[in-house]
Amino acid sequence: MKVFFTDLIRSGGLIREKAIGWDQVEKYLKRAKKDLISARLILAKDAPVAMDLVYKSMFHSANALIRSLGLRPGRISQHKAVIAACERILGREGKIFILRFNKLRQKRNYFEYGAGFLSSKEEIKNSLIEAEKFIHLIEVFLKNTNPQKQLF
Repeated sequence: MKVFFTDLIRSGGLIREKAIGWDQVEKYLKRAKKDLISARLILAKDAPVAMDLVYKSMFHSANALIRSLGLRPGRISQHKAVIAACERILGREGKIFILRFNKLRQKRNYFEYGAGFLSSKEEIKNSLIEAEKFIHLIEVFLKNTNPQKQLF
């Protein structure tokens, strides 16, 4: 599999880094799973924060994916760049998750920077389910492309 990230690196959205260890990949996957657990627990009490945690779980798992290829988020438009990189890596199989991921990014930005909230609890529950599937897809990808490595 040959995927190109030159444009994302050149724009500052991603940075190529040689010293990324497998421990970082695992750390971000573990964080992604913890974010989903927390989102479930808090959903009834604070839906906006639950939505933010679902988004973060997708971002952390995507971060694990790009780090497995020697990349990390850059300083400029890093969230968009990570989503674009995931779309290129996962291809058609990840398309539906990438659409959800980007939609959550937009809602999170509105919540974070515009102090607004546009999601229902039902939408967040559905996003939780999709985020779990996204994390699983990334784990399968990592296992298939790195069969010699173990995931926690």
